[in-house]
Amino acid sequence: MEEDLKNLVVKNMEWKMTSCLKKIDKSDSVESSVKITVSKTPNGYDGNFVFEYDGKKIEYRREWFKRLADLVNHAFDNFKKWTLAK
Repeated sequence: MEEDLKNLVVKNMEWKMTSCLKKIDKSDSVESSVKITVSKTPNGYDGNFVFEYDGKKIEYRREWFKRLADLVNHAFDNFKKWTLAK
């Protein structure tokens, strides 16, 4: 699971976060990070994502996703919506 999670995060950071942040700040000076905790449960996957961007934090927490990819992609989609709404 760890390698799959790493690959999903890298893919989302390269595509969703990078393109999203470039729309907001063309200077490439914005720093962002994400702290992720994911656990496998009998019902699927539970996850907690803490995104930090431009000194702000947004936390995304969900439970019972059947697929790890859906959990990770959904978290990054929400980050993208949040940053573009600002």
